[in-house]
Amino acid sequence: MSQAPLAVLLSPRPAEVRAAREVGARTLVLAPDLSAPGIREAVAVAHDALTVDWLDHPGLLMAIGQLSAYPARVSVFGFAEASALVAARVNEALRFPGNPHAAVAYLTDKVALRGKVNQLTGTPVRFEQCDRVTHLVAAAEQVGFPCVAKPRTGSGGQEVHLLRDVADAALLAAELVSDPVLIVEEFLDGPEYSVLAHSRDGEHTVLAVAEKHLSDGPGFTEDGHDLPAPLDPGDRARVEDLVTATLGAAGHRSGLSLTEVVRTEHGPRLIESHAHPGPGRLGDLLALATGTDPVALAVATALRLPVPEFHPPSGGRCAGIRILRLPPGRLLEAVHGIDEAYALPGVADIGITVRVGSHVPEATSRAAGHGFVTAVASCPGELEALLGKALSLLRPVMGEAAPEPKEEHTAA
Repeated sequence: MSQAPLAVLLSPRPAEVRAAREVGARTLVLAPDLSAPGIREAVAVAHDALTVDWLDHPGLLMAIGQLSAYPARVSVFGFAEASALVAARVNEALRFPGNPHAAVAYLTDKVALRGKVNQLTGTPVRFEQCDRVTHLVAAAEQVGFPCVAKPRTGSGGQEVHLLRDVADAALLAAELVSDPVLIVEEFLDGPEYSVLAHSRDGEHTVLAVAEKHLSDGPGFTEDGHDLPAPLDPGDRARVEDLVTATLGAAGHRSGLSLTEVVRTEHGPRLIESHAHPGPGRLGDLLALATGTDPVALAVATALRLPVPEFHPPSGGRCAGIRILRLPPGRLLEAVHGIDEAYALPGVADIGITVRVGSHVPEATSRAAGHGFVTAVASCPGELEALLGKALSLLRPVMGEAAPEPKEEHTAA
């Protein structure tokens, strides 16, 4: 009996392990701590697991180098920013199939990607690289207000700052304690979309365009996504053309990608792109809306297993996610209403990412929250009502705030 192809998964979610198994792959989970929340559940559904600090490249190669002699096809997969880059690097080193490491790295470099994509569009996005905080005000003035400052590398809306005027730029410059390499670019006004795509041998297929919901407060916090986005065929085609041009410019060859786009009055413009499906559970929404799991699609393609049939999202079935946010610093004592929310027809999943009995941390990015609800419905109006109802049923019980750290005084 021949051995099944092997999917090596770097700190995966349980759903990603299940998707790999469903297409016929053998699964090996690698993580620094196999008992960590989430990883423990992933290990429980995997064939094998190994404790490895996969950020240690020499240690990772030493741990799995023997897989070069595995009697079937092997590929390493990472479905987050850091793990996608590591997976590409180790696949190249061990000559396993996968996306080129240079392509993944290119997509993490917002300055390089912006410059390249600007050459492909009729209306480029103004931007400046800023290497020193003392140059931030000048860079912002060169771009023009309003503008956005964010790290040259990063994802998920981490450390993204909207600068409305010189005062905002000067305040941010004063708050930055080091000299991070930033990109300062013009603020793109319009509805935002997250585009999930799958690539095979350099051919890019857009799987779904999801509409992003943003709050009206400072920082434009993400409240969730709806899939498919309500776009007319012409606008959708222009969005898809921008995405495929971006992936081509980066040299993206295989696997999943997530590209953020704004539809401005001058047409769609790129925010950023990544060689992974992103943190917003868009893959889960695609599976709800179409029955196709993008992780299963990516694993099957790389390992040359039978590829699941894909049907684009249609108007008869839509899926969405809404983010739950809790007051940072307060103690989470309980969350009531979870069973009531699950009982609503169409609610698919509810997650609370803060452990009961612990203090609520600050959100790490504009996309991060402290919980979520996903649901599926037959039309956008029904979906919006269902997600709103489910969120309203969740009743977190908040306790006292964490005590302020005491200042230490030393004798003179």
